[in-house]
Amino acid sequence: MASDNSPSNDDESLALTAPEAVERRVWRNIFAVVAIAVVVAAIVADLSFMLGLVLGGGLALLNYKWLHSSLRAALGTGSEKAPPGTMIKFVVRWLVIAAIAWAANKTGYFDPLAILAGLFAPAAAVMVEAAYIAYKSFRTSSNNGER
Repeated sequence: MASDNSPSNDDESLALTAPEAVERRVWRNIFAVVAIAVVVAAIVADLSFMLGLVLGGGLALLNYKWLHSSLRAALGTGSEKAPPGTMIKFVVRWLVIAAIAWAANKTGYFDPLAILAGLFAPAAAVMVEAAYIAYKSFRTSSNNGER
């Protein structure tokens, strides 16, 4: 059986990988990853680990939004070169995140490994998104009789 390459299937695949849709799902996935990690930590870990996850996840969300707006501004200029100060913004962003994590760790209320784990929430969210797109792609291709 020939595959169905109708316009509706093309539209569906384009909508699945549209940058706005992917960004929205990754943002939602970061919240979900942090929430699930915090709930699990509340059940199986101590309070400092849970607080570290909350702080790391919050910093990850802040970092993601900050990076997103910086990239939009840099790419929005339309020139081949990045605007002046772009590299400094990226360095300062990480210095601010590191300073907050360091200060929180010094209080003793936040577990440093949990802060780091929370900072990796966007990486986990991107993996969830990749798995989702792969699942939807395989499902669509199998529904069309492709192998």
